[in-house]
Formats: sequence, structure tokens, C-alpha cells
Amino acid sequence: MKIAYLDQNKWIELARAVKDPAAFPGTYALLKDVGEAVEAGRLALPLTATNLYETSKINDPQRRHDLAFTQIVLSKGRVFRGRYSRLEVEVSNVLREDSGLAPTMRDTRWFLSELFLEAYADIGDPRVGVEIPARVMEVFRQQPLQAFYQFLVLLPNETRTEAVQRFSAGAEDLRRRIETRRTRDAAEPISMRRKVYGALLIIDEIELILAIARRAGLSWASVADMPPKTVLRLARDVPTYFIERELSLRLEAQSRPIEENDMRDMQAFCAVLPYADLVVAENQFVSLARQANLGEKYGSRLSTDLHHLGDIV
Repeated sequence: MKIAYLDQNKWIELARAVKDPAAFPGTYALLKDVGEAVEAGRLALPLTATNLYETSKINDPQRRHDLAFTQIVLSKGRVFRGRYSRLEVEVSNVLREDSGLAPTMRDTRWFLSELFLEAYADIGDPRVGVEIPARVMEVFRQQPLQAFYQFLVLLPNETRTEAVQRFSAGAEDLRRRIETRRTRDAAEPISMRRKVYGALLIIDEIELILAIARRAGLSWASVADMPPKTVLRLARDVPTYFIERELSLRLEAQSRPIEENDMRDMQAFCAVLPYADLVVAENQFVSLARQANLGEKYGSRLSTDLHHLGDIV
């Protein structure tokens, strides 16, 4: 099964073809081939938290329905797992390898979930701060697509708006940190900025990293217990950290202000680039990823053309 990621504008193209085949004959022909490949299990089109955010924030109920329906049917409810779920595996892999521990056996598609909420965080993750009642989880598991549709389309407006605002706040916080660093380190060469960003990533998440280390069986109490080579490897060999660093460095190098949308796109690329066979997105982030050779590093084809989906179905 091939895995492809579509950014929101590409999903909008597909939704338009669903609604008006005569107006978009080429896209509709592609849509039929894609639908057949999805049903046959040859293709998966998982969504990310960024897709969910962008759909949820559409205020027009009919437009939100049209897009959500297309996304849910073609994704079959699959999502790329959220950041902390990925880091639990990616960081553990590096720590175990560097410490000579046996690797943990996992499903080859561990990075996908069929519970839409796990685009944000694993069910039961204490960081969420809310425990979902067992009866609700049972409904989610028995009727995942219906629950997904209700989440995207039928939530009360005040609940939907609050969820959108909270997700937006997280992206805005990251944007401000990058802008602050860009101003502070503007005179430094990119090689130094790369080292600084890598170090800050590890410092900012040291408690998470140490917790993952303890779950792997390593008795590290602080960063002083970590071998220096392991610290260096985390910034280089943990895909989520590496991609965030390389894309951020290239965003900082641009003359325009960094926008909140940039942060959501970057979060999506961190989630999908190491795991998708094809990434179809807008020109800016495809260009940034190409500059950083991320497609070659992770074996993912980068494209701005939706019709390249036809190459893998």
C-alpha cells in the first residue's frame, strides 16, 4: 500500500470535483482512479492535524460538509499520529540503538491511526488533560467514520471555534519563538544557526526525552547522564526534530515575516515526510523541503501537482 499526503488545497481540488464533475473533468477522472485504489487497499490518504484544523475552521456548513465528506471517505478515517506519539517512537529508536538495546518491534505502519483524535495525541495521553469516557470511546471505535464526521461538521459552533483557537495558539507560540531567534541570530552563519537550533530543540524537550529514556530502561536523571554523541544524534536522527530544524532555518532565511500558516504546514511536513511515499503540497514548502534534500533523505517524492497521485495508483 502506497501512502500519500495531500495538503489542504489539494483536498479542496478533489472536493470540487466530487461536487461538480463536469466543471473539473480531469480531476474527476483522477478521483475515480484514486477512489478505486483506496478501496482496493493499494493507496492510503491519511490526514494530519493540520488538515483537521483547516476543515474545522470553515464557517460555512455546506462547504465544511463537502470537504469533510471527501476527506473522510478517501482517508477512510486514517490520520498520521500526533507529534508526541511520533517522538515516543523516534526518540526511543535512537536512544535504544545508541545504548545497544534491542529495538522495539512495532507494526510497520505504527505512525498511522484509525482514531481521528490521535492526529493530535494518543488516547489516554495525560498531556491532553481530559479523560474521554469509555462509552464515548466505544462509539468512536465502533463507528469511527461517523464520529469523525460529527467532529468536523456537526460540533456546536462555540465548541468548534474553541478547538480551532487552541490549536492556532500552539502554532502561534512556535511562530513567535522562531521570529525571536531569527532576530537574535541574524548575523550568524547557517552552520552556527543549525547548531543553536538543534541544541534548543533538545533543551526545550529534555524532560520528554528523559522520560522516554526511562521507559526504554535507561536510568538517566538529567542531560548530564546522556552521552554527548547521543545528544547530537537526537537532533540529527529523530525525523521530527531534524525536519523542524531544517525547515525553520530556511523559513528564517526568507525576508518576509513568518506566518502562523507556516507553522501548521511545517508541523504537517514533520508528520508526513518520513513516512509518505508522495507528498503533494503548495510550492513554498515543497521548495523548502527540496532545498533541504528532505525528499531524498526520507525517500518521499515531493510534488505540487495533484495529478502525480496517478503515478502511484
